[in-house]
Amino acid sequence: MRNRSPLLSLLPAAALPVLIGWMIGATAAPLSPGSGPQAADAVSRALGAVLRAQAPEALDALKAAPAEQFDGKDAAFRQCMLERHERKAPPPTVGAPKDAFAAKVLDIYQRYWWHAVREPQRRAELDRALKNDLAAAIGEPPPGEGDEAFEALYAKIDARLRESGLHPLQGRTPPLYDLFLWGGQEVRDYTVELPGGVEQPVKVFVMDAWISRGWSHYAACGATGAAGWAKPEGLYAVREAYGDLQGEDFKVSFLGHEAQHFADLKRWPKLPPWRLEYRAKLVELAKADSSRGKLLDRFYRSQDDNIDHPHPYANKKVLADTVAALGLKPDADLRTADPAAVRRVAAEILGADTRKIESEPAGTYAEDAKPKP
Repeated sequence: MRNRSPLLSLLPAAALPVLIGWMIGATAAPLSPGSGPQAADAVSRALGAVLRAQAPEALDALKAAPAEQFDGKDAAFRQCMLERHERKAPPPTVGAPKDAFAAKVLDIYQRYWWHAVREPQRRAELDRALKNDLAAAIGEPPPGEGDEAFEALYAKIDARLRESGLHPLQGRTPPLYDLFLWGGQEVRDYTVELPGGVEQPVKVFVMDAWISRGWSHYAACGATGAAGWAKPEGLYAVREAYGDLQGEDFKVSFLGHEAQHFADLKRWPKLPPWRLEYRAKLVELAKADSSRGKLLDRFYRSQDDNIDHPHPYANKKVLADTVAALGLKPDADLRTADPAAVRRVAAEILGADTRKIESEPAGTYAEDAKPKP
């Protein structure tokens, strides 16, 4: 995660030091060449709605386009979305593992996601029901109010899952609570060059054997989802999102994006999620070459004015700030702008933002170095 993330943003219930990255481009199949223009636009708008956890909006977009225009993977996506989200009750658990406890936890999360993306007005109620159901699954009383109580609960669940040889991660990928669960991983070391000549060494955990890739992957029938995230010990990459780990999607939209998160979190652990995503997306724009068109497609596809939706909010701000810095009209399309100028300006905006953060009073975004009394 992007996605607090072209990667996702998974926040702890309270302060989990994780940034997850949404990768619509790398994890979603390209639009089917045989689909008509209305269907192609509908798929794009539906995926954007899913990242805002708005299933009704996604369904409206898909149903507004003529069904006969959808071809291949687009047709399969439309059919799955209608079958999954137009039911009167949650569907059977998708991808349930053999381990009984893991299957129970997955079922609890998927039922929560199904309701939460359909009924945004009930999310506070659904959040509480999720916590109570998870507590019952492990034989604990319902947790108290506040995120710290929930973190203590899911830490016990994580420990139980690890006993079965699984790798869990729970927390909040705004706006929903999330579950990532996988069975295998390998470790690789990289040094990532960030804008401004910064070289950031990172350890990358490449993850396989997936059981749950989070609420967006579930809500979008696998057409989008978390592709990686940053934690204090290193970066985590979803192998199937990046193929052979040699392409620009991996080098720019994973390593570049997440290495910036990694560096920022070390210096400024109090940066808000949208700011972290804004800075990481500027890194992508500053480094992208062959993947530039696909990257900008992702940014344009998912935009939002709600600061509590850090990925689409950051997308909109990156686009607007880059257009303004280039001296273009507000409605200009960066996909038609000079690529070299876009890369240069994105790096300059990031540098200016760094200087702005550095000028803030001590303790604004960094931990206060003064000893506590």
